[in-house]
Amino acid sequence: MLTIYGGSTYNATKVLFTAEELGVPYEYVHLNFAAGEHKSPAHLARHPLGKIPAIDHDGHYLYESASLCRYLANISDKRLYSAEPLGAARIDQMVDMICHHVGRWLAVYFYQEVVMMKYYKKAPDEKAIAEAHGFLEQQLPFVNQTLQDNRFLCGNEITLADTIALPYFHALEATSFKLDAWPAIARWYAELKTRPAFLRALAKMPA
Repeated sequence: MLTIYGGSTYNATKVLFTAEELGVPYEYVHLNFAAGEHKSPAHLARHPLGKIPAIDHDGHYLYESASLCRYLANISDKRLYSAEPLGAARIDQMVDMICHHVGRWLAVYFYQEVVMMKYYKKAPDEKAIAEAHGFLEQQLPFVNQTLQDNRFLCGNEITLADTIALPYFHALEATSFKLDAWPAIARWYAELKTRPAFLRALAKMPA
């Protein structure tokens, strides 16, 4: 039995989207942040930092969103991934590029313009947003060029790189950041956000 524990964040959406795209059977448990369910003793046993997402697979607890997505692919005949080391490395490097660079700065927009205002009633830190914008101006041209040359981030077939990257860009819809300057990214995003698997993942989460 596979249970995914999550909340309304892009990190949980990565895992749900990946599971839906793979067709992995699972149960989803939505944790209430306001009620502190992510800091409960039961969840701290699943994730030592009380974060989401986490999974329970037959009594084995695992966490960290990109690692969970790889795990789901590995138990699904490596679909969305690769059994060939070089192919897997190319997917891994794109996943790391998104998670540690592009996604990091996209997350600043979401945190400053959504989380800070909604949960802390504070105005966004404009210096933080300006810093994020500067890094995205350096990094998004690479992603845009990649998607000019390929339908998806690692070629012409969808991979973990796409299921992990899409939720970062989806979160931007609630922010001031626009993709107008990056037409290939906008094309990729418009296609992926309508995939049935992604829509099923979003339907699991309260608005």
